[in-house]
Amino acid sequence: MKEGEVVQGEGIKIIIPSSLKNLSLIRALVKTYLISESITPKDVLRLLTVIDELATNAIEHGYNYKDGDISIFMVKEDSHIKITLEDFGAGYDRRKKSKTEGGMGLNIVKGLVDSFEIMPKEVGTKFVILKKIEEEQKNEL
Repeated sequence: MKEGEVVQGEGIKIIIPSSLKNLSLIRALVKTYLISESITPKDVLRLLTVIDELATNAIEHGYNYKDGDISIFMVKEDSHIKITLEDFGAGYDRRKKSKTEGGMGLNIVKGLVDSFEIMPKEVGTKFVILKKIEEEQKNEL
């Protein structure tokens, strides 16, 4: 799979209110999807960390802890998973030095995935990640 190539597949889309109290629900929903796709526990943990960092970023910086929605789309094809998380809040300001370089959370995300893109929108920000994953081996009797 080439960087920038569109991943085809069914996938799942989650739209959830932006609130710190919803982070555990987001993790549970994402974990359920990843397990249903037979992704290894190691990759599930890494991807949950990515989702947690990006969702927290949207709540804190996109909405400044105010009401809004977070949209998460996940799709697995072959040995990759593509995750798109977007908010419809304040947007990403590339002029801020700390954000241009990426805060600690964004640096954690960059270290856990194979491709990471920040796409500022007219309203809000879209984060697109691509991660090569391993599938759990199913024991057949």
